[in-house]
Amino acid sequence: MKRIQTKAELVELARELGVRLDWHEPDEQDVTATTHGRYFDNAGPWGETHRSRDGYDYTERYVKIHQNGKPVAVVNLATLFAWATGLED
Repeated sequence: MKRIQTKAELVELARELGVRLDWHEPDEQDVTATTHGRYFDNAGPWGETHRSRDGYDYTERYVKIHQNGKPVAVVNLATLFAWATGLED
């Protein structure tokens, strides 16, 4: 599974998945997404569940992108917002 960390990687993923760059109607390529994690931030662990020794979940929110029901990539949710508002890689 790919870990998307730059806008260029996200653009490349869109091409690989066959979705339009505006991500309109990705279901036409059987692309879906799920969200995971607990905290809306982009400075800590994400992409899988991270728990402390006492079982506390400190995972940051991320989006898992699926195609044909299989996970293909993850991207931090706060980072997506940052890119949308002008952050450059």
